[in-house]
Amino acid sequence: KDQPRVPITAKLIAQLIAIREFAKDIHYTVHGLTMYGNHIFADFIHDEIDNFIDDIKEDCLLGMGLRPLPSKEYLQKAISILPEPLLNDDKDNFMSMLGIIDNTLDLINKMDNLSKGEENLVGAIAQRLQKVKGLINLSLEV
Repeated sequence: KDQPRVPITAKLIAQLIAIREFAKDIHYTVHGLTMYGNHIFADFIHDEIDNFIDDIKEDCLLGMGLRPLPSKEYLQKAISILPEPLLNDDKDNFMSMLGIIDNTLDLINKMDNLSKGEENLVGAIAQRLQKVKGLINLSLEV
C-alpha cells in the first residue's frame, strides 16, 4: 500500500478543516451593512468543505485500503494553520481566508500519483476553492 498517501491527505484534510473552521469564525464576527451577506457566504464556504473532508477520507484513504487518522490528529494539524479571527475587520479576515486557500491550492498542485477517482475529487476541491477565492476577491475588490 502507498503509505506516502497518508501524510499528504492528512495535510490536505488539515488545510480543509482550517478553512472550514475559519469560515465559522468569520460567520460569527462579521458586522456592518454587509454582515448578512458575509454571514451566509461564510456558511457556504463551511458547508462545502465539510463534504469534501468526508469524501477524501472515504475515497482517498478507505478506498485505497488505508485508515484515516483519528480526528484529533487532523485537528491538531489544523490548529497550527488557523489565524486568529479579528472581531472588527471583515476584510482582514477574508484576506486571511485567501491565504489559507492559496496554501491549500499549492498543496493540491503538488499532489501526484493519484488514481483517476482521486484526481477527480482533488480537482473538484481545487475548483471549489478557486470559486470561493474568486468570490472573496470580488467582494474585496482585490
